[in-house]
Amino acid sequence: MAEKGGKGFILPKTGKSALKSPASKGKDDSSLKSKRGRKVQFDSEGSLDINSTKSNGKADIPSFKVDAGKAGKAGAGGKSQKPKAPEPLELRAEQEISEDTTCVMDCEAAEIMQGIQEKMVVLSEDPSIKLPVSFDRGLAYAQRNKLYDNPQAVRQALEPVKQHGVTDGEICMIGNFPMESVDEVFALVPSLKNKKNKLRVPLENALAELAKLRRAAAA
Repeated sequence: MAEKGGKGFILPKTGKSALKSPASKGKDDSSLKSKRGRKVQFDSEGSLDINSTKSNGKADIPSFKVDAGKAGKAGAGGKSQKPKAPEPLELRAEQEISEDTTCVMDCEAAEIMQGIQEKMVVLSEDPSIKLPVSFDRGLAYAQRNKLYDNPQAVRQALEPVKQHGVTDGEICMIGNFPMESVDEVFALVPSLKNKKNKLRVPLENALAELAKLRRAAAA
């Protein structure tokens, strides 16, 4: 028989090949039979069931099941779909108000409502004019949150931006917050992101003018 060496096997010095004994042949036959005794079955659900026969009370290979139906679906339709890029958010304020209504900035609202309050004595004489209860609260809010004392100058600074298709609602968002960079504008008003290339320079100029107006209002 061949003897195990450090690496591989060493053949006998006689030069004769080692022959298997009948006893070993019987063992090989029994192992062959045990291998031939394995069964492959498909159950009613399309699962693959592989069982092996036991030899000397021990199973050669543990039995397991493979769901052929699920495997086929994974192979055929298991392609992962790329998530769709989210669409830019839209400012829907102008879509939710009536057509005869205009969006105004806080500084513009404060100026308009202040003018109405100054004429309350005259207006109260006309029974057809009735101010809503929320008027005082609206005036207080606009005065508290306005950033500029000159609404006309703010509109003039933002006019070049509006010429690039920016809506009144988006203009009001820019005018109501003390933003210092173009990236802040795009973060606050995501609907402008698809116009980044043509809006970047006009926005930089407008923000510089608005910063001057804010400093003048704070002085």
